[in-house]
Parts: sequence; C-alpha cells; structure tokens
Amino acid sequence: MAVLLVLADASPARGAGTPRLGQEATVDTLESGRIVVSNPAPGRGGGSDEWRLVEELRLGQVDGTGPEVFGDVHDVAVDEKGHIYVLDVASKEVRVFDRAGRHLRNMARDGEGPGEFRYSGFSPVYRIIWQPPNRLWIGDLHQQLSFDSLGNELSRSGQPFGPGMPISGAAMMGGLRSGRIVAADGEGFVYQEMSGRSELSADQSVSYTYGVRLPVHPEHPNPVPPKDSLLLDSRVTTSISQTTSRSGPTISVGGFVKTTIPRRVWAFGRSGTAWLADRAVYRFHEVTFAGDTVRTIELGDPPPPPPDDSDEAEYTPLLADLEVSPEGWLWVRRHQDDLEEDPAWDLFDNCGRYRGEVSTSARLGTPRGRNWDPDPMDLGAAGVIHGIARDALDVSYVLRLRLASASGTPIVTEECPH
Repeated sequence: MAVLLVLADASPARGAGTPRLGQEATVDTLESGRIVVSNPAPGRGGGSDEWRLVEELRLGQVDGTGPEVFGDVHDVAVDEKGHIYVLDVASKEVRVFDRAGRHLRNMARDGEGPGEFRYSGFSPVYRIIWQPPNRLWIGDLHQQLSFDSLGNELSRSGQPFGPGMPISGAAMMGGLRSGRIVAADGEGFVYQEMSGRSELSADQSVSYTYGVRLPVHPEHPNPVPPKDSLLLDSRVTTSISQTTSRSGPTISVGGFVKTTIPRRVWAFGRSGTAWLADRAVYRFHEVTFAGDTVRTIELGDPPPPPPDDSDEAEYTPLLADLEVSPEGWLWVRRHQDDLEEDPAWDLFDNCGRYRGEVSTSARLGTPRGRNWDPDPMDLGAAGVIHGIARDALDVSYVLRLRLASASGTPIVTEECPH
C-alpha cells in the first residue's frame, strides 16, 4: 500500500497569493514489512525549508598558552549539560569546557596509570564518545577506556577482542582484530567498528569492517563479547612489487600497497539500528543488527549501486558521510571533489522526508587529505552540532552551530503515518 506524505507549510502566515508548497514523499510498505520512502528529486536549493547553520560558539586561539590554544583536535563530544570535551592529540589530553566556553578541567592525560590514556603518537583514529548518564569513552584501534565527567576512570581494556573471536556472519580468517567505539546510547549499549582481514592470494587480501552492538554491564565494565554484528564495508588490498633481475634470480627491490576506495558510508542510530548507503547512490537503508532492512529512503530515482568490482575510474561518489540526530533526522554529507568548497548536507526528517540542504562556510569537518574521511562531529538535539574546523594554517578550532530554518521549523521527532 502506498501513502502520500505531504510536509505541511510550518512557516508564519504569508501574504495572499504566495502559497508555499510542501515536500511530497510516497511511502510503500512491502510484504516483508520494509518501509520505502521515495522523495522526488529536488533542484539544488530545493526542499521545503531554507536552512542555515548559525554559529553560536567558537573555541580556539592561535596564540598564547591557555587551554583554548589547541594543537591537533581529533574529536569533540558533548554531554547533557552542554559541557564540551575536546580531544587534543598534540597536547595528549581531553580538555573540558562549559556551555559558554569556559575551561573547567583536563582529563585523560598521557600515561598508563589510573585515569590516564596511552597516546601512541601514530594512531589517526582517536575518538571520544559521550554515553549518558555519565560516561566518556576514549579509544583508538587498540584500547578503550571510559571516565566519568570529572575524569575518574570507570573501565579499561586493551585490544577488546583478540584474533579469532567469532562474530555472527563473519567468515574470516583470523577473525576481527581491532575495533573502536564510535557511538553510544542511553540504554547501556555502545557501537563499535571492528576490522578484520581475509587473505585471497599471496598478494591480495580483503579488509572487512563490521559494526558491533555491545551491552555494558555495571558488573562487567568492559564490553561483553559481541553478539549483534553487521557487515559495513569490505575493501580489496593488493601488494604490488617492483622487481629487477640480475645474473641470478629475480629479486624484489621495493613495492607498494594499493587499497580500493571505500564504497559505503554508515551511521548508528539511537534506536539500535544502523544506516547504510553506497557512496554513489542516494538510497539509505536502516538495518537491524539481525540483518533485517526495516526502512529505505530514496531521493529522486537512484540507480542500482555499481558492483563492488567496478572500475574505480568510473565510480562517481556522491556521499561523504552520514550522521543521525537524536530525533532520528538523517544528515547526509555530500562528496567534495574540491576540498576548498563549503561542506554541504542534505537533510531528511525522522519520517524519511527530504527537508532541504544546508551548507556552512565554517569549513566544519574538512577532510585531512582524504575526502572520504572527514573529521567527526557531535550531532546533538534540536539541530545543535559541535565539530572541528581548521584554518589555512591547519590550526584547530571547535565550533558550535545551530540548524535553523527560515520558517522556524523545529527539529523534532514526528509521528510518521505509514
């Protein structure tokens, strides 16, 4: 059965003869129970609302020696009080600021003692994640620690799950070897990206990334072994050797590794599901950790995704990243060929209706050298986001921006007619 959803005009009263059309979306419920929301393709600048990102706070200074001078910010997290946690890898600590930007304390300094975190100096994947009501996770691919808001250590683990740990649906030689926590909810679960590798031949292997949903129990502060897992992406790595010959046998004089570009983007929602999409297609699937697709959102008439073995030279990415707000809104960051362009997002509400686009000149989340790996941002309630910006000298700043529309549309979780 198909249902036509029309997004009503929520703007203030307008003059006669100037009606504003709502955004229409068609909703189909398949026999499997999956809901498909189809949105017509808008012209760029289209959608039912004109959105903007308003800067509310800027943390960071170029000169000085105070806590507002950042070296290399890798991540930012925000708690329910609005306290801002800034992970500065250059200074090897997490700095905490209140909602107004006043410095409160430092925590998670470098070290191996209680309340300390070991910064290896070469990991590009440090993350911090706030988990209500009072737990901050910090980790990389090899260690996961958690602290309360005052910096007291709550839990510590090295490599969470060793080689060979069985994962449902993961038929891989060597199992999952490393992981990092990338999301958490208020129901006592954390969401971890875990990677593994399977050898195809002497010079080729496949790298896998799985999403794993883990409960954290008070009596077992470290995550228990994973039960719910979902394949997120797989990439082929080829070792290419350059050779030369002499009077004896052929010898290797050097080589390099070629890895295919990632073809998927994903995000973890607050309702125990994950969102997945091929980077070349405006089609997004909400999937449970049991592997069931419960909802699909489409924009326009998207084609089938290219096969995984298609020529990379002909692969045209459209998407760079996904984020899900506490209200269930989907933020889709567009791919940028030119990293000097302003980053832009397409917005879908919790019912899957396309709500328009928004961009910012603040350079928020600008990728560092790889367009498919933008800096993370903290997407909070009511359209408030905190993220990392970098100037021309690569100096780090932390920004708080608020999503606002010309019509005053609130960012809320709506009841969706299906």
